[in-house]
Amino acid sequence: MTRVKICGNTNPEDARLAVSLGADYLGFIFAPSKRRVSRQQASEIMAATPDFKRFVGVFVNQPKKEVETLARDLGLRLLQFHGEETALYCRHFTELGFEVIKTFKVKDAMSLKRLDQYNVSAFLFDTFSKDQAGGTGVPFDWKLIEEKPFIRERFFLAGGLNAENLADAIRRLGPYAVDVASGVESVPGRKDPERLRRFIEIAKHTQTQHAETRPFLT
Repeated sequence: MTRVKICGNTNPEDARLAVSLGADYLGFIFAPSKRRVSRQQASEIMAATPDFKRFVGVFVNQPKKEVETLARDLGLRLLQFHGEETALYCRHFTELGFEVIKTFKVKDAMSLKRLDQYNVSAFLFDTFSKDQAGGTGVPFDWKLIEEKPFIRERFFLAGGLNAENLADAIRRLGPYAVDVASGVESVPGRKDPERLRRFIEIAKHTQTQHAETRPFLT
């Protein structure tokens, strides 16, 4: 079954709804963004969903000490690096015991040339944009990763996913998880309940021909 990561959470109400509908991961953006949250906001959301543990802190080219301090203070175990972080940077956090998701922004085949340098828990593929780090609402060319089975066991698919294209993406690519923000929003940072429900329902019920692999992000 495809897992679902709902990203860009900014308030307890949306987070509680996402969890109740079956979301597997909830993302907090701690970098410049229309969906950025403070430590206090993240803490309040976590307190409102006390039985949920799979929160993901999303960072973009931030100092290691800043990331580590925030993650330790909030008790985050999953970190997503969405910028130009090096393999050495990511290894620092895996050696500290964190699960690391490294984002690659896909523009062309050259966007993936450094994949084998990274020993991380998972990759996330998002759409390249020169103007913003994520949340573009635009898909990239899926053919660029469709024929790369060596990454299939451990990747999150992002970039312009919504209820209209999600089933096709899952059937074609068989991602471990799908990641969405703008595709389930009414406005940036505020989820639309019906879009959220439909997205999670489609993700959970769309069959893929790719083999099921064991969960590696707990």
